[in-house]
Amino acid sequence: MSTYTIDIPAGPLWNDEDAKNVAPRIAAAHQGKWNGQWKTVVPSEMSVVGVELQVKNTGKYSYKTNVLAGPLWSNDEAQKLGPAIAASYGATFTGQWTTITEGVMSVIEIEYKY
Repeated sequence: MSTYTIDIPAGPLWNDEDAKNVAPRIAAAHQGKWNGQWKTVVPSEMSVVGVELQVKNTGKYSYKTNVLAGPLWSNDEAQKLGPAIAASYGATFTGQWTTITEGVMSVIEIEYKY
């Protein structure tokens, strides 16, 4: 299966030992594997860790949850944007969405496979 690597925010990491303790868990939380790389992007505030991800996650288990999607103005817009937003989380869009603050924020339902 195809893979790709991205940097994921990890909060401040102070040294290699800190990264070795934290990065594998961050990668696992995103259904990926730590590639051994990390770097500080904002001193004393934010580091990122390199994570290898599968293009498509599969498995016999699934979990559905809602994620922020910015303001969505119609079902047509939600159906167009939902798949890309879900993909950014390594999930799929279920087609369900709702506005949580009128004119400000909506959420979409996504499903993880693992």
